[in-house]
Amino acid sequence: MAARYLSEPRTSHGHANPRDSQLRLVLVGKTGAGKSATGNSILGENVFPSGFSAVSITKHCEKGSSAWKGREVVVVDTPGLFDTEATDAETVKEITRCMVLTSPGPHALLLVIPLGRYTPEDQKATEKTLTMFGERAREHMIVLFTRKDDLEGMDFRDYLKHAPSAIQELIRKFRDRYCVFNNKATGAEQENQREQLLALVQDVVDKCDGRYYTNSLYRKAEEEIQKKTQVLQENYRAELERAKAQIKQEFEEEIRKLKDELEQQKWKVEMERQLAEREAYWVSRQQTARDDVLSQNKILEIIFILLEFVSLVFSLFED
Repeated sequence: MAARYLSEPRTSHGHANPRDSQLRLVLVGKTGAGKSATGNSILGENVFPSGFSAVSITKHCEKGSSAWKGREVVVVDTPGLFDTEATDAETVKEITRCMVLTSPGPHALLLVIPLGRYTPEDQKATEKTLTMFGERAREHMIVLFTRKDDLEGMDFRDYLKHAPSAIQELIRKFRDRYCVFNNKATGAEQENQREQLLALVQDVVDKCDGRYYTNSLYRKAEEEIQKKTQVLQENYRAELERAKAQIKQEFEEEIRKLKDELEQQKWKVEMERQLAEREAYWVSRQQTARDDVLSQNKILEIIFILLEFVSLVFSLFED
């Protein structure tokens, strides 16, 4: 039942909404594949810690953003979700965090694979990722190969002719949706590969009729986020009314004591200034209420409870 729940087909809930001024991308793949460096290349700045290491530098899902053609590009970097050393509990927690950061759903899932030896362990991690997101997610998946610089000028299509059959099968499965990145690139080369990838992401979105990837768990997570956001907005509105009432009470008491009309007018002007200032502050807080909800650990705990049964899915991954 859990597996069916995860891979449930998208519905009209997956169509564009006000948050779709964004392009939300999730980087998935094994530790050492180059996810963090790729995220930095896409964003055009060093947002995610990256470097050569035998163990994952990225411990938790993290988010960064930049602009592209008037849209906000949101990139979520993940630790190696299906590395052999990760426990089921850790994996479920990071899946929860990833869902919160990309709710109501990502437009593209970037499967990051380094060029070179593609081991059976690498293949198994890829298969687990595909199983986790489900068959429907493949419409939103792009294979992103790193270490393009290792080709030393060789055309990637020539490289593919001699690539492992599992790699060739992946590309066929994703209907030639792939990009090749040199994460050491700078300047025009970096901008070029970024442009190619984001154009490919936009093409994926267009072919999906503007839909992002979602499933019933994403929808439940989004419902919880919206519920908490509405509660917080109501709290902020109540805070605004309390603040306004307090300012008015304090100033009106003082104004009543004054005999000079000019002084009264000065106090009234100051009262209006403070009222406008408080209103601007709390209206701004209402507009950013969703971000405030997402920054709270409490929302992670709530959604984690919703996803507790996901641990049952891992029985699918056993040999």
